[in-house]
Amino acid sequence: AKSSFLTRGTMKQAGSMIYVAVVCPKDSKMLNYMPKIPGVEFLVANDIKTFQSYPKIKSTEAVLWIPPGDTKVLGELWSTIDAKWIHSFFAGVDGLADFVKEKKLAQSSVPLTNGRGAFSSSLAEYAMATILHFNKQIPRIQENSRKGKWDKFVMSTVKGKTIGLIGFGDIAKATAKLARAFGMKVLAVRRSPGKGTGDGLADEVVGFEDRLSVFASADFVVSVLPGTSETLNFCGEKEFDAMKRTGVFINIGRGVTVDEAALCKALDAKKIVGAALDVFHTEPLPESSPLWKRENVLITAHNADFTEDYAEQGWRVWQENYNAARSGKTMVTPVQKELGY
Repeated sequence: AKSSFLTRGTMKQAGSMIYVAVVCPKDSKMLNYMPKIPGVEFLVANDIKTFQSYPKIKSTEAVLWIPPGDTKVLGELWSTIDAKWIHSFFAGVDGLADFVKEKKLAQSSVPLTNGRGAFSSSLAEYAMATILHFNKQIPRIQENSRKGKWDKFVMSTVKGKTIGLIGFGDIAKATAKLARAFGMKVLAVRRSPGKGTGDGLADEVVGFEDRLSVFASADFVVSVLPGTSETLNFCGEKEFDAMKRTGVFINIGRGVTVDEAALCKALDAKKIVGAALDVFHTEPLPESSPLWKRENVLITAHNADFTEDYAEQGWRVWQENYNAARSGKTMVTPVQKELGY
């Protein structure tokens, strides 16, 4: 998507002030890393009254949503300003689905961009860490260390093993790079397999309809799917039944893409060895969830990408898109609004 925004006018030429509405609680730590850019003024609020109190709100052309900013305010802003660009600090834009639908943003020429690429490397590291956790039997090693037990068991290797990536966007490609460095075979499932193997990062790519072949072949299945109506409970009973009994399931995409009841059923029946989960249908994960307190399940609080440089990386991607918009170039991380990612 070009950033010329022809149907709703162009962003102001160099030399004039650009106003950016930032929908975010004013106590958010993300604001501590807000860049200082000549000619740019950020108007921060999490309610429409505060936004309307800014004298320059009518001149605002860009909107930045930083979760947990109130998405209802986005809709109210849409009716207040002549927005020419909207950006999601997160890579996932499922939180904006209602706004996109209600305001018919998919039919609008106003571009929506996201934080794609800002957090991919940390998520890829998490995926490989959990793979190594199960492959090297880290819990067994820790238990032996605690008990003072000399246990000379056969050590597995990931070299030669197969990783199956469910979804093949930026996070999956970053994971594929690390997996290949370990000597793993890479299979991928993507909505449009015709888009290719990511410059050879994947050894084989199949479409959604053929996903069971990847679940069946992979030693480690890593879901990086976005949360859309098409991917709801995408990883379910059939998929887990297809996996190897030695297989491990990992989710670093969106929680709604996994049927958690089916996953628990597969774990109870020992159809797979274990799972590592960073995202869930309901967050925080309820204390009553049967996923808790399992020795073969690793659970993190949707913080696999919450790194020391999280804020800086998020702002970096925003600024790259801002620079593209100012210079009339193609936006760096455009979202396919009709698809939701």
